[in-house]
Amino acid sequence: MLKKMRKNVALLLAAALLLGSLAGCSGTKTAAPAEPSAPAEAFTREIIDMAGNTVTIPAQVNKIAVTSWKGAFGSLALLGQLDKVTVMADTGRYTWLRQAFPQIKDIANYGSFNDVNVEELLSANVDIIISPEQAADANKKMQDLNMPVYVDGVTPPDAKSVLAVAQAEINAMADVTGTKDVADAYYKWQNDLLAEIEKRVATIPEADRKTALVVRTTMDEVFCENISLGYGVVLAGGKLATEGINQYYTKVDPEEIVKWNPDFIFQQIVTSPYGEEMAQFYNNWKKDERYKNLTAVKNGDCYIMPMGIVQWSGDIEFAQGVLLMAKMMYPEVFADMDVKKYAEEFYRQFLGYTMTDADWAVMAPNFAGAKTTGLSK
Repeated sequence: MLKKMRKNVALLLAAALLLGSLAGCSGTKTAAPAEPSAPAEAFTREIIDMAGNTVTIPAQVNKIAVTSWKGAFGSLALLGQLDKVTVMADTGRYTWLRQAFPQIKDIANYGSFNDVNVEELLSANVDIIISPEQAADANKKMQDLNMPVYVDGVTPPDAKSVLAVAQAEINAMADVTGTKDVADAYYKWQNDLLAEIEKRVATIPEADRKTALVVRTTMDEVFCENISLGYGVVLAGGKLATEGINQYYTKVDPEEIVKWNPDFIFQQIVTSPYGEEMAQFYNNWKKDERYKNLTAVKNGDCYIMPMGIVQWSGDIEFAQGVLLMAKMMYPEVFADMDVKKYAEEFYRQFLGYTMTDADWAVMAPNFAGAKTTGLSK
């Protein structure tokens, strides 16, 4: 009986093997053996932040926190990744961006720099936290809690490093979000425009170069050459009034500004949005005994730089800002270059956004009583 059972089992096995062989010949695929589960490490990766720290983040980043107004938020906007920003320092200063993309008004705000609420950030469970090097205390606290802190916002050591640092920020965000192709397209667009500006600036005699002062908030708080907002003057063919001051920005005595006697003054929108107070800056300078005889003030050559994604001649709209300043200082040399046309092409290509007169009114206001950039009505 046992021998008979063994014989039957052998026959069944042989039949099964034959059927499997026939199935293979008929083209029907048998199920592949299941792959072993990938280790957890496969779902994360390591990157190096701008301070040299190793940061572990998910392979696919979907939730980003930004705790400053340095370059990260603007870079993410440029790269089309605003939908991934779930936490951001107060977006109130981004007046135009809030009008064009109103959803950013609803992004959670847990503070900025060293005043960030670490506990709230921890609860937000984001994939990466972009925090500036100036927030050393907050950064250490978060790192001690094993939070995914990426340190950015590194201050350029000198004027020669300004563009490299700005590009490092964009490259970092492109790496985090997998948008290197967009970053590369942006660099081509910017470099082509800067090359054309450089070619024309080279034709301007040294004796005809204009001196320009770039103002941060008030007249005595000024940008230097270690930041794009100041360095842009140099690429626009001007002489930066604060040349030689190896800082990001600084506060100076009014007497120093009188000594510089700038031909042009470019006001940046930085710590607060444009409003009636800023609109009257120029009229106030005209009444101020210290500033009323400055060449720029007497001639009305005082301009508010547009604020788009960030400040024009800032990290993102750098080339547009350089072109605008160049056109204001040397209108004949740049007569055929339409600043508005270049800018509208930029926002259409990289943000998928079509500018209107209403957009220009918000983005590019002018001082009451001074000359205008001609960008808004």
